[in-house]
Amino acid sequence: MFSSETYFAAAGRADDALLSAQSLAVAQSAFVATVLNAMPILAMVLNENRQIIAANDHLLRTLEVKDVALVIGRRPGEVLGCVQCSQGPDGCGTAPDCSVCGAVRAILESMERGSQVSGECHVMLNEQAGVVLEFEATASPLCVEGKHFTIFALKDISAEKRKQVMEYTFFHDLINTAGGIHGLACLLVEQEEMSPARDKEYKGLMVALSGNLIEEIIHQRRLIAAEQGEYQPQLEDVDLNVLLYEVCELYRHHVYVPGRVVRFEPVGPCLIRTDPPVLRRIIGNMVLNAMEAVAIGDTVQVRCCCLAECIRIEVSNSGGMAPDIQLKVFKRSFSSKAASGRGIGTYSMKLFGELYLGGTVGFSSADGQTTFFIEIPKLAVPIPD
Repeated sequence: MFSSETYFAAAGRADDALLSAQSLAVAQSAFVATVLNAMPILAMVLNENRQIIAANDHLLRTLEVKDVALVIGRRPGEVLGCVQCSQGPDGCGTAPDCSVCGAVRAILESMERGSQVSGECHVMLNEQAGVVLEFEATASPLCVEGKHFTIFALKDISAEKRKQVMEYTFFHDLINTAGGIHGLACLLVEQEEMSPARDKEYKGLMVALSGNLIEEIIHQRRLIAAEQGEYQPQLEDVDLNVLLYEVCELYRHHVYVPGRVVRFEPVGPCLIRTDPPVLRRIIGNMVLNAMEAVAIGDTVQVRCCCLAECIRIEVSNSGGMAPDIQLKVFKRSFSSKAASGRGIGTYSMKLFGELYLGGTVGFSSADGQTTFFIEIPKLAVPIPD
């Protein structure tokens, strides 16, 4: 399945004469045409080079293509407009990210095994805007005139996955917040002697964090109502130091990741105009994921700095991620928790941080350290004395 000429699937395509012969052979099969057009989803027939030699009417209507000849010879990701195709030396299947594409893997495995294989894939249409379609891909062997081909079908499950991940993320974040409050409450009970100042501080945190919990629930109700991507952020002036301090305190006492150290480096006093529940959710996921990735006694570092055009918040921990994990870390429905301690929160960081806050969410993982960050457009002003 691997060629030294590509990053994943083999390069190379059929010449025009062979492609025409294959396309004609399939087109003359009334059975194949009937099966393809009976499918209410995107369906096509691929040759051994993963090139399209036939396509159903549903695919042509969806792509607004009048003549099937316009898709013959191309590969699935190329006709769908996947941006990853340009990253490989021979288009769809040959780019670095293709190694984790469920569609390419299903096609290759079906060809190798001679049986039906399914997988899920994300087709990135616009990397900057985060436009992604999600499909259930099914590859099945097909024999025409003694020649072996593949019927390849794509069912759009984007809406289903979006609803699923929104619900999962809500409960994931709700448990995170509740777990932090519970941990702080246990600490209050266990402390037999406490200075009046510390007692006042912890009680104040309990009030603030329980208020955040209520805010999370209300905020989720807004997001459910705006499931079609029409959510309008509720912007407020927020003291960034206060917000980050509350998040760090919440997870410092979290019942599920005890014994980790959370170190926060405050910045100079400033207000940032943002949607507090969204930003709190993003930073909280970064902190919790970092804590899950390190051992008891290790430190998670939270930093904030003002750059020329934006505010940058970073959460760092020791340890790196494997290259294949890095390729998938922001994919919807992907969780690497079993492999490296990272949870589902990574997708929601990207979704909320970029779609709703207009920022940039990313990460680096090298030299034994992993850092997730969010950069938010600079709408900050000094806090008046």
